Amino acid sequence: MSAEGKIRTISFAGAGNVAGHLAPALFRAGFEIRTILSRNPDKALSLASSVGAKPGVSPSDLDMDTDLLILALPDQVIPVFSSELKKTFNFTGIVAHTSGSQSMGAISMHHSRSGVFYPLQSFTRHTNPDIGIVPFCIEGSSPEIQALLGEVALKISVDVRFIDSAQRAAIHLAAVFASNFSNYMYAVADCLLARSNVKPDILLPLIRETATRLKGGDAADLQTGPAVRRDWSTIDMHLSMLRKNPELKELYKSVSEHITKLKESGKAC
Repeated sequence: MSAEGKIRTISFAGAGNVAGHLAPALFRAGFEIRTILSRNPDKALSLASSVGAKPGVSPSDLDMDTDLLILALPDQVIPVFSSELKKTFNFTGIVAHTSGSQSMGAISMHHSRSGVFYPLQSFTRHTNPDIGIVPFCIEGSSPEIQALLGEVALKISVDVRFIDSAQRAAIHLAAVFASNFSNYMYAVADCLLARSNVKPDILLPLIRETATRLKGGDAADLQTGPAVRRDWSTIDMHLSMLRKNPELKELYKSVSEHITKLKESGKAC
């Protein structure tokens, strides 16, 4: 910690998509990135070299004087790594994970100075979302730790929120519906178009408009399509077109039924 009690040095366990976006953003914001740990030495070296950090492959390689260790790891690895870090190396800095579904308890049972540093965004190697507008969901084991993590997040984003573990789990579930499931629907749409020799970019203006209009109203009120209109002839035609794809046919039927119920009740859940 600095003389003012601020976080100045940060290390990462994990060198995947999340760390690959957060570490450079924090480095550009003026934080010193000390160590990048990954079981894949090539990934550790690649990310570490981009932020002036030391690469490592195990907790023994961690700079133990780092103020904050961010665990950008798969959910199932977080408790195991956290336990090993405490029992074997007695790390005394702040430990925070980036998971949407893991509670803070996954690390607070091992580290009294713990928290969550969860960016609500889908990160891939091929895209570069604007970190400056990504919502960061922050939780801390004490008001002091929460405030410190919030200050770090505010250095790279204008949208920082204090969210507890139960709220974050609900946010993560909602994000799966909003992002992961919708992306699967895009993949299905691409496949259907390819069969008719149509390029998928024809859908991009529609996709953009669907997302943009959510800024101005409730999603339930903005729902359109044949199921909302109870246009059974169109629905039957679409189902007929999917007769050779029974799984997609059932998916179409199920989603259409849910949309019809949404129109009737005004509620999706």
